[in-house]
Amino acid sequence: MTEYSIPLSRIAEAHGIALDARGLFPLETARRLVGSTSVYERDGDPPAVVLWAALLSLEDGAELAREGARLEWRFPYLGGWDNDDAVRRYGAEALPWLEAMLARARTCGSVPAEPFYFVGTHLLAIGPEAASAILRARRTGDSDPDGLDMLTSWLKRHGKPAWVALGELASCGDSEAKRALDALAKRSPTSVRRQLGKELAKRVLGPATGADGTPSLTIAPILAILDAAAASEIHARMPWPALVAQAPHFEFHALRVVVARAKKGDDWGVLVEVVQGDEIDHDEEVRWPATIQQYTYGTQVETGGAYLFDARPIPRKLVSEPVDEDTCARFDLRPGQSITQGIADWKCVLTLRRTLATTPELLFPPAAKVVRALGLRSPEILLDVRALEHVDGTRYGAGDRKRLPSASPSWRSIAEVIVTRDPSRFDPGTPNTDWRSMLRFGTPSA
Repeated sequence: MTEYSIPLSRIAEAHGIALDARGLFPLETARRLVGSTSVYERDGDPPAVVLWAALLSLEDGAELAREGARLEWRFPYLGGWDNDDAVRRYGAEALPWLEAMLARARTCGSVPAEPFYFVGTHLLAIGPEAASAILRARRTGDSDPDGLDMLTSWLKRHGKPAWVALGELASCGDSEAKRALDALAKRSPTSVRRQLGKELAKRVLGPATGADGTPSLTIAPILAILDAAAASEIHARMPWPALVAQAPHFEFHALRVVVARAKKGDDWGVLVEVVQGDEIDHDEEVRWPATIQQYTYGTQVETGGAYLFDARPIPRKLVSEPVDEDTCARFDLRPGQSITQGIADWKCVLTLRRTLATTPELLFPPAAKVVRALGLRSPEILLDVRALEHVDGTRYGAGDRKRLPSASPSWRSIAEVIVTRDPSRFDPGTPNTDWRSMLRFGTPSA
């Protein structure tokens, strides 16, 4: 029996409904419930959860499209982070209903509480048939420089058949498909051509790069991805790591950048890991635990990272040893001084500072162990650095750090390293990633 985001059997039992042989509401019951209202809202009559169960119990996708489009979605959300119930029930036949939803609002929410969030999760669950709709959908918090966040997630999920569907649309004159493929081909030329196949790639993108020695991958599209992230607002994902957080509990300790490229082709990735926080989750649950937050950029990953979801935990064993005055003095741990005001647990902060000074490998293991986060096939690690001239971006940065990556010699050189596969091109600039250089509150004797 198909599983849905809602406990269908419990809902049926609570309302005195016996499920039919399909494991759904009887068809006539479903039609009666759907036909009894013109509004979908959480506390409506029938309640949203009952109405959703009824919509899933209709005869086919055509009936869902007709009834779903008729309804006014006054509180347009469905539970579950990855709700794709209608696709589980009706398959690609759910697409006309989703297209009707897109006609009302092209932007899909990025978290369940946002309007039309479920439209995005459903579209991503449909394969090649959804190519045209995916091209025209946008997700809040899209930090892709070309607005391709939804499309790249969909391509990664459905692979070559989705690429071919996109290419065929472009070949038939779809301007959005052509624009998208041109943008993606700049980021990873040989990989995009491989996905499309030789003949389709030639029709859509033209001949491959000539034999004049011009590199197929250039610096510009790499910096465009990084700059777009550093200029974006935080939504479901944090698009760019800032050295100075905009909220308490996110005390900065260290930053690490791992740069890699697939051994064959142009796929590339950048992983930024940030040790942050002021409370290590150990004996009791901590609401905002310290973590090693990960941010990803590249051709095979979604931009940025979601707090805790895209992260490595701080080893709990670190809090077992006390940090005494002699240790603080020997390693210049600066007790009482902080970057963000209002430290919840100084023992945690000093423990992390001591660990970075004595055994940083406990927080930063070899790059080969973390590079998988970039989704590259046979990755070649080009850089693993902690000292560089970082920028906080134009959305949340301040002072000299209120710049885009393209304005940082470090980040410009990272793009050059990716293109040339030459680590010697890396320029640390004027490194600013030592936590001591950012202390703003307190005194050494505090």
